[in-house]
Amino acid sequence: MSWLALVLLPVVLVLLRQPAISALFALAEECSFHWGAYRGTLRITRVIELLGPDRLMRRSLHQLRVHAHEALGDTARAVEGARRLVNEARAAGDWGLANTAVNTFINAGLYQEALEVERGWGSPDSRASEELGPDEQRDLVQLNLSEALYNLGDWEGASARLRAVEEAEADEPLLRHALLLQRGWILAHTGHGADALATLDALEREDLPRVYWSEVAFARAAVLLVLQRYEEAEKEAREGLALARRVASTRNGLFMLGRIALAQGRLEEASRHFEAGAAHPYKGQGGGALLAWGECLEKLGQKARAREVWRLVLERDPQSAAAREAVLRLGAQGAVEGDASR
Repeated sequence: MSWLALVLLPVVLVLLRQPAISALFALAEECSFHWGAYRGTLRITRVIELLGPDRLMRRSLHQLRVHAHEALGDTARAVEGARRLVNEARAAGDWGLANTAVNTFINAGLYQEALEVERGWGSPDSRASEELGPDEQRDLVQLNLSEALYNLGDWEGASARLRAVEEAEADEPLLRHALLLQRGWILAHTGHGADALATLDALEREDLPRVYWSEVAFARAAVLLVLQRYEEAEKEAREGLALARRVASTRNGLFMLGRIALAQGRLEEASRHFEAGAAHPYKGQGGGALLAWGECLEKLGQKARAREVWRLVLERDPQSAAAREAVLRLGAQGAVEGDASR
């Protein structure tokens, strides 16, 4: 190598470093939100770290890693990272970071922690996202917090959160269609099946990240279940499983198949689906489905096992409304068994 090449090499490397970081980061985002290649995301972020990114990029890399760990079912590591994200989000006024933390806490069944994220908030950072403005990022936080509320049993509070976002008349397709998804889910679970289906019919899943397309299918399955259109519901649930890229989505699909079979009275089949979901590596949330599994087991005459499953609700989804219902069922069944023994 000539002396000129030796002199120019460091200069060339410096000039290429930032374009390389930007290109690799874009690839990591594609891995996370389009392909669902989360292990690839983690590998790419490690390469970027070796290139010496600036402070803002390191923050974005941490955010991507939290999302990847959550999607892979490494819940404890994701929650640990989310706690750090909350501090960084508040310090920077970055609603995008806050949204990742909120999603991570909800995924882990930490609904109260998710609601705590927005408290004591400062001014949003205009640099929060290149794709969504700070107001839209804040609206995404509100939209996701509605999920925390309905998991706690506050369906009216959840609906009110959505109304506040809807009144903002956001034009961003991602936000608009995510709103439709949540609205459809809430309508289905509050006894408005026909309205829920009409809401979801207006949703274009192509405007959501591909890794969440399975959730659209599961939402439609839930609505069709309410409408007692069981064959269509099962078809949607199985399509959702085929589309699933996140471990939580796969588990949710198994539980959905269990709910559909239970509604049709196919108790043995329902129990198998519920058991497969309960054995899945992702253990977050799911209290409502576990509650239904216990009901299924009780109908099968397996009362002792039903009690075990209801205790599992308290272990895996302790903050949920389902946990409060599980306590009631355990108490009621225990009282009946006590009377029978006297």
